[in-house]
Amino acid sequence: MTVTSQPSGAPVPRRSLTRRLLATLAAGAIVAGIALPVTTASAATPSPSPSASTSPSVLTAAPAANGILRPGEALSVVVSVAAGTSPASAGPVALSLGAAPLADDAAIDRWLSGDAAGVTLQQVATGTLDAAASGSQSTTTLTALGNDPALANRGAGVYPVLATSGGLTAPSVVVVPAETGAQTPIALVVPIKAAPLTRGLLTANELAELTAVDGALSAQLDAVDGTAATLAVDPAIPAAIRVLGSAAPPTAVSWLQRLMALPNDRFALQFGDSDVAAQLHAGLTAPLTPTSLQNYMTAADFVQPAPAVSAVSTPEPAPSTTPGQPTYPSLSTLLDIGVATPHVYWPATGSAGSDTVAALGALGSTDDPTHVLIPSTSVSGGGRQASARVGGVSTPVYDAEVSRALADAAGQNDSTRRGASLAAAQAYLSIARAATGDQPVLAVLDRGTDRSRVSLRATLGLAATAPGFTASTLRTVAALPASEVSLTTPTVDAARVEEVRNLLGDEQSIDRFASILDQPELLTGRERAEVLQVTNVSWTGDAARQAVSDHRDATRTTLDSVGILSSDFRLVSSSAPLRPWVRNDLPWPITVVMAVRTNDVRLRVQDHTTIDAQASANTRVEVPVEARIANGEVSVDLQLFSPTGVPIGSPQAVDVEVRAEWENIGIVVVIALIVGFLSLGVVRTVARRRRLRAEEAAPQTPHDDEPADGIVLKDPDADGRSPAEDAEDFEHDDQTPRATASETEQETRP
Repeated sequence: MTVTSQPSGAPVPRRSLTRRLLATLAAGAIVAGIALPVTTASAATPSPSPSASTSPSVLTAAPAANGILRPGEALSVVVSVAAGTSPASAGPVALSLGAAPLADDAAIDRWLSGDAAGVTLQQVATGTLDAAASGSQSTTTLTALGNDPALANRGAGVYPVLATSGGLTAPSVVVVPAETGAQTPIALVVPIKAAPLTRGLLTANELAELTAVDGALSAQLDAVDGTAATLAVDPAIPAAIRVLGSAAPPTAVSWLQRLMALPNDRFALQFGDSDVAAQLHAGLTAPLTPTSLQNYMTAADFVQPAPAVSAVSTPEPAPSTTPGQPTYPSLSTLLDIGVATPHVYWPATGSAGSDTVAALGALGSTDDPTHVLIPSTSVSGGGRQASARVGGVSTPVYDAEVSRALADAAGQNDSTRRGASLAAAQAYLSIARAATGDQPVLAVLDRGTDRSRVSLRATLGLAATAPGFTASTLRTVAALPASEVSLTTPTVDAARVEEVRNLLGDEQSIDRFASILDQPELLTGRERAEVLQVTNVSWTGDAARQAVSDHRDATRTTLDSVGILSSDFRLVSSSAPLRPWVRNDLPWPITVVMAVRTNDVRLRVQDHTTIDAQASANTRVEVPVEARIANGEVSVDLQLFSPTGVPIGSPQAVDVEVRAEWENIGIVVVIALIVGFLSLGVVRTVARRRRLRAEEAAPQTPHDDEPADGIVLKDPDADGRSPAEDAEDFEHDDQTPRATASETEQETRP
């Protein structure tokens, strides 16, 4: 299934107090209904609306007390009909009981699948089922009294039960337990994990929802609390809480404290419950592990000791830092799940063969050997002895039939269907006890999502209270003397293996690309975490294909997040910079080197320019260019590289129009004009000064022939103008000589 997270910072959805109280009361009523025999017909309860396609009615039979029938007790079976597209009519219902027990797992499988060949039945009770409208459900309880002769003198074993009504049948089983003999140890492995993700870690909002009182992760801890179940913990969940530091939701911090305080034995799943067998089939020699989670931590959340870290773990001594500076926890602290058994691997059911076991076995040591959980269906000959080894590697074998029935029960939210699954699990446990003698039985509650608190608690309760069994742990089972077994050829999903290879190739590209960062682990750590999440064992079918496809698209987007923005350029001088942009869509600053190359001698460029580009921004770059005296268009190739020489982004080609001689011609013209104007000014200045000196040197003599009437010749320099005005006349008409006294008109007074 695909998990859609709320955007960071969105309000955490909360259920109202009334709804939580009603849900708790309803859960308690359901548990009581399963734990005690039902003696009255229950009212019809609505079931989920049917799909748009046509669906038939379904009859279900669930023996009371998880299918346990002790001598002298009444046999009570809850029978319900869930109407499909068409309504179910009211009618009689009959209950029959087999005369002889079913011999083995195969006989139980055939019976529960509807094959009644060789089974003799005797009717023990009748009743009536009310009509049920389309999409609704009708329920009744059929009871055979304890003194019924059909129930008397039955030996221990698994007996078939059949309910019939209106052409519908519902096979089930009851178990008459063997009360004598030694108690058989039973160890149960329970996963503590969230639904599969495509991101590296759960967000704060998702954690708040999952660890709320009615959240899925809270339901898992409620189910295992007080049991001896061995916990298989996904370390990505504690890490998701701890990377939030002081910003972790209080419910998540409390959940983590509770997990760390549980006394249960435990081991760590792969980060994100990644498919270890698919990784090894893809060519890896060891499973992938996280490299860094620094990308998910914010400095402000680690300035002071974070409650999500300090309160629930013992972090490694942190180096002294300047007051006010953040102190980040180490990767091992983030992934800590408490005291755990190391080197325990749980491949997907049926995916591991001898080669996978051998590869994983090499990762252990004498003090901490490897343990690989294997289903009984993978053992040649169907052996179900829990303590086993393959090629010297410890391979605890879990009972596949018991585990499948327990997983079915845990996934049923309808009480009748859950009761039917629990009865089947009880039957398989009875067969396993008879087959293994005094050897322990190992079972797993396989991965699953959308399991209610009631279903989980009822399922784990059955394993803890099954007649003839006593609680044990995986650690105890693995420590017992083991017998050598061989494994059948595993089922290998070739498409899945190819997807893992593609993801590994993409990760290598990200590793090279990340060399543009001062802290490459910000990007490489995120990529590794996401690769592990999208290879989660719970991703199957089309959903798995889509998850991988979406991640690969996101990886291509990351690799394309840095590039060059440029356009054609006109160079009109002998030297001027090219000014392209470096685009950086990453949330971190980067350092890149721009390589510039041209194969035309008309242009000389700076080969390499180092650029420090800002985060989520475009940064202008100036690349020095020198042109020789020539015209034309020159193509310039631009390419970004990381400081280690890794090509970044796509190369760009820019056309540069060279007009370098325009500058030289313009300079010559300007110089010529300046020289001409300066020369003209000098010549005019020299000529003026010579004239003025000549005039000053000429003798000034008075006129002897002055007329009697007192009128004299007009002095040319006595016209009332200043010397400056005379100079202006000289400048404006320097080619016309000033008039002499002999040429000036004389004025005669009458």
